[in-house]
Amino acid sequence: MNRLVYIVLIGVLLSITYAIYTLPIPIEAEAPKYFIMTATSYSRHPNCISDKWNDGLTATGTKIREGVVAINVDLINGEWVVRSPLKLGQKIYIEGMGYFSVEDTGPFTEKDFHFDIWNLDVYKKDYEEAEKWGIKRIRVYVLGE
Repeated sequence: MNRLVYIVLIGVLLSITYAIYTLPIPIEAEAPKYFIMTATSYSRHPNCISDKWNDGLTATGTKIREGVVAINVDLINGEWVVRSPLKLGQKIYIEGMGYFSVEDTGPFTEKDFHFDIWNLDVYKKDYEEAEKWGIKRIRVYVLGE
């Protein structure tokens, strides 16, 4: 009888061990992707947007508003090229500032920064506020692709 109890116990232990090692192990959520970037600011003031592009709409066709950021584009062989690590349509979180949507673009000229790929522009309704913004070093989290 003792032998039968041992055999049953061994069988139960083997079954439990098998179940533990064959169950799917939940994979921890991947940490959000982030970039260390610089941020400047812009508004609809003529010093920020030329009259040609100042129609109140973003590059994606949405109404310009706070909560929108622009990424920089370069004119290469007559085509506008986005070289930023951020892409149009992405939702982002800027550490210490909140949630934003990448909906606009803006070209850099030779008088502007050489680091335009790693820069974004935060829209401000008020020109004076945009002008006072300066350049900030920020951490940008990409919230989905």
